[in-house]
Amino acid sequence: MTIVRALVLRVPRNIWSWIRQVSGDSAYENYLLSTRRVARAEMVRAGSCTMEAGCSTHVTSALPLTREEFYLHALRRRYSTVSRCC
Repeated sequence: MTIVRALVLRVPRNIWSWIRQVSGDSAYENYLLSTRRVARAEMVRAGSCTMEAGCSTHVTSALPLTREEFYLHALRRRYSTVSRCC
């Protein structure tokens, strides 16, 4: 019975997640996940470099954009070029 209940709860959540991905509603969350992944990869590549050791890299010093900044950047990126259908 617990498996059926878990499936009943999981299916609507997965559908909602898919709708958000397709519509672009989750773009900011995807951006944050991507920046965290890149920052982790850079830290691993840098070796034992930590903030306490005084190491300053671009990834550790750069803060992610706020939701508002991300939205404005997306608008500028979308409407700064010519887009025609023909």
